[in-house]
Amino acid sequence: MKIVKSKDVAWADALQKGNFGQRRKELGSTGKLSTGLWELAPGKKSFPFHLHHVTEEQMFVLSGTGKVRSKDGLTAIGPGDWVGFPPGGSAHQLINDGTEPLVYVAMGANIAGVDVVEYPDSNKVASSVVSGEQRKRYLFKADTQVDYLEGEKDAQ
Repeated sequence: MKIVKSKDVAWADALQKGNFGQRRKELGSTGKLSTGLWELAPGKKSFPFHLHHVTEEQMFVLSGTGKVRSKDGLTAIGPGDWVGFPPGGSAHQLINDGTEPLVYVAMGANIAGVDVVEYPDSNKVASSVVSGEQRKRYLFKADTQVDYLEGEKDAQ
């Protein structure tokens, strides 16, 4: 059993660039399930609009208000709301359109750090393997794919 006292964990900037502005307290992982406490600043967005093909995500709002952007539009969220994002589901993004920080607990279930993520707004695809410091991540534009056998001399 592992107990983490969130009051003893320091906030760390998670994504701070342009319209993205949030910070995180790493609460821990049980191997496949990781949990963090997040704070999304007023007027900011969490991450680029994205969908995971392998990782399952969920969040529980502790304080503040905001909106979840999905293919269906914008849905208001506030304290006590739980939101789930199944793998292969709709692309999503959090937007804090309120005047106070949006604080939430987020959990992600993943197997060995393997994932494929699509970013519909920017036409990007990311793949990753392994987690932690050994993580390898590859990002590319979806329209720059090559043929499976391109460059293979044995295929000529």
